[in-house]
Parts: sequence; C-alpha cells; structure tokens
Amino acid sequence: MHQTIAQKQLSLFDILGPVMIGPSSSHTAGVARIGYLARKLFGAQPDSVTVQFYGSLAATWLGHGSGDAIVAGLMGIPPEDERLRDGRKLLEKALAEGSGFPITIEAMPKLPSGWHPNTVSLIISGPHKQLRLRASSIGGGSIQIDEINGYMVALSGMFDALLVVHRDEIGVIAIVSHILAANHINIAATSSHRKEKGDEALLVIEVDNPIPQSIVDQISNLPPVFSVIHLPSLEQL
Repeated sequence: MHQTIAQKQLSLFDILGPVMIGPSSSHTAGVARIGYLARKLFGAQPDSVTVQFYGSLAATWLGHGSGDAIVAGLMGIPPEDERLRDGRKLLEKALAEGSGFPITIEAMPKLPSGWHPNTVSLIISGPHKQLRLRASSIGGGSIQIDEINGYMVALSGMFDALLVVHRDEIGVIAIVSHILAANHINIAATSSHRKEKGDEALLVIEVDNPIPQSIVDQISNLPPVFSVIHLPSLEQL
C-alpha cells in the first residue's frame, strides 16, 4: 500500500516512562522517535523520504496513527508534542506553502527473517547525500537502530554515539579513542564492522558524555576517515 504525503543507571524517566502521545507507545511514540532521530541524523531538509513499515506496523499503521507519527518525526516534531496526531495534515500544509518535502509510505507485505515485528526502514534523500536507516520500535516508546547505510548496528539512542566510516587500516580505532580520552570523554562501548579486509569499515563508539562538534570535526579531518555521523542521545534531542 502506497501513500504519498550498554547499561546505565535507571532514572525516574526509565521507571515511569516518557510522556507519550497514544494510542500505542510502540506504534506512535516509538515510531515518531525513529523519524525524529533520522531527521536529526540527516541534518538537513530532505528532498524526499520513503518510509517502509514491516510486520505489525504494515498491518495497522493507518489505524494506530503510525503514519502521522513518522511524518511528524521526520518534520522535526518531538514525540511528546500533541501535533504528532496530525503529521500528515501538517505535511500537506507545508507542501502547499512550499516548505515541505514529499514522504511516501509503503506497507511491506513480508517481514524478513530475524527482523523485529515493529520495524521501520527509511530512505532519506537530499541533493548530495542519502541516509538509509532501519530501526525497531521495541515497546514503551523505546527504539533500537538496527542498520545505517548498510552497516548492522545495535544502538538504543540512550548514549551519545559516533559512527566513523574509515579506510580499514591499522591505528584508526586507537587514534579516535585517544582523541576522546584527551577530551575527557569516557567510552561506554565500541564495535567495529567491515565489508572486506582493507576496504571501508565502520567504527561505532558510544560514550557517556555529550560530544562537542569540535571533536566531531577533528575526527572527520583524520586522513583515513571518510565521514562521521554523530548520533546524540535521545535525552539530548
């Protein structure tokens, strides 16, 4: 169906849960967070977005408001905002005023093996870049990012994270770690992914402290580094 338009100390937020717009935390609040986070990651006004709903989201996205939620998130509306319910109407208004961008929603008939039943896949396109992201709404408004631009990851959004795309060579992980340590930023978790030895690789680092843009820029300027994506924690968004 197509329609265009690591562990940390528990806080009161974790125990009582966030303020969420219904009817379903997994089908609305979680989906909205995925859209909101993806828009922040993209970092600019998109030319177009394709949303693909899988599993239970594919079957119920119209009735449970998932379409409005994902559109609102992609427009930069926070998940706690009551305008979440009116995402598609707000997009139509923005398009009429010349300030919006087309969003196509697709309900995918088959859930791939091993994917969470509440999975959203996004393709965000701009003039000079494209972001492909797959994420799961895992309940209670919580999400997990499962894939970014073809790399398998497992990010909850609870920590600041750096995704460093680099040439697969000796010393890159050590240099990036040294930069963070020199700036008193503690690493909570790290993982490295590569497609082939000596080819492109992805370094994922989650940290306890907010990462200043100056450090992102310093890492981006390293000779072996192709690009850096900074993923702020959801608590900072």
